[in-house]
Amino acid sequence: MKQPTAEQIQEWIDDAHDDIESQKRRLKEGFREKHNLTLEGFFWARGIYYFDIALGHAMLGDRPQAEEALTESIRYLALPYRMAYDEGCEHRDQAAPPEKNGTIGIPQTNSLLLAMAALDNDEINAELIPFVQLAESDEKDQEFMEMVQTIRALQVMLSRGEDSLSASILKTALDHSKSHPIKGAGWRRRTYTINLTLWSVLQRQQETFDEALNLFLKDYETESRGENRDLAFAYASLEAVGMIKLARRYGLKYEGDHPLIPAALL
Repeated sequence: MKQPTAEQIQEWIDDAHDDIESQKRRLKEGFREKHNLTLEGFFWARGIYYFDIALGHAMLGDRPQAEEALTESIRYLALPYRMAYDEGCEHRDQAAPPEKNGTIGIPQTNSLLLAMAALDNDEINAELIPFVQLAESDEKDQEFMEMVQTIRALQVMLSRGEDSLSASILKTALDHSKSHPIKGAGWRRRTYTINLTLWSVLQRQQETFDEALNLFLKDYETESRGENRDLAFAYASLEAVGMIKLARRYGLKYEGDHPLIPAALL
C-alpha cells in the first residue's frame, strides 16, 4: 500500500490539534449541555484526537512527541472508566451509567489496553488498570467472548500479574476459536491473531510469535486498503507495537522492519 507523504502526515496532526481546540471552544459555549451529550463522549473524542497525533509523530520519527501524545490519549480515553469506577474521580458526579455512555465497550477497552501496552509505562498502568474494566453485561457477552478474554489477559499482563492466569485466560479464548471456526476476515480473525500472539509471548515461543504477528499485520494491512486508507491508523498499528513491547518483557525479539510498525515507538 502506498505510504502517506510527510506533508499528509503533518496535515493529520494539524487537523487533530484543530479538532481539540474546536472541542474546547464548544465545551465552554455549553454545546454539550445544549445537546444533552455525555462528558465521557467528549473525553473519548479528545483521546482519539491525541491518538492520531501520536501516530503522526511516530510515523515522522519523533519519539518524544509521539510518546507525549500517546500518554495524553491514554489518559483521556481512560477518563470515562474513571468516571464510572473511580470514586476519587473529580468528574464522577457527571458520569452516565457505564452501559449507556458508549465509550467503555468491549472494542474500546481492548484498543485502550493495547495502546497502554504500546506506551509500556508501568506507573501509568498501575494507576489506570484498576479502573479500565468492562460493564457487567459486557463481561458476560458470549458473542464477543474471545475479545473479552483478550481484555482479561491484558489486564493481568499489564499489571505484571501471574503468567499462569493470563495463559489460562488466553487458552480459553483460543480453544473457543478452534471449536467455533472463523470464517473470513473481521474482528474474530483479528482477535484470534492477537490472542495467539499474546499466548506465544507467555510461552516464550519466538517462532510462533513471529508467525502470529505476521498474520496480524497481513490482515491489518488488507483492512487498511478499504475505507480507512485516508486515516492515520491505516498506516501504523499501535496494537502491533503493544504486542512487541510485551514480547520484549518476556525475552522475545522483533527484528522486522514492517511499515505498519513505527520504529519511533519501539
